[in-house]
Amino acid sequence: MNANKIIVNNIQSWLRDNGKSQQWLAQEIGVSKALIGHMLNESRVIQPKRIVDLANALGLTVNELTSDASMKEERMTVELRGTLSNQRSKMELERLKFAIEDYVGLKSERP
Repeated sequence: MNANKIIVNNIQSWLRDNGKSQQWLAQEIGVSKALIGHMLNESRVIQPKRIVDLANALGLTVNELTSDASMKEERMTVELRGTLSNQRSKMELERLKFAIEDYVGLKSERP
């Protein structure tokens, strides 16, 4: 799925979930309802400046607006094959595990 489609899906979902209209969104970012319609039916690509405006109007971060919601639910799986044959490889694996746990911990602390 391309970035524009992801943004459009996220906007449409947010509007539906929050009971807001395209007219409301147009007023919030200071554009015409027609422009919002063109962006949401994908006849116009959403420009970077508009992405920031849209995110602010919806109370989202740009990252939240541009992230594919279907990817949030998937869990990453790492499969390691073979054996750790020396002390250095064991230490590297421990560092990798620590980095992953640290990242997951930091990510879960974000509001």
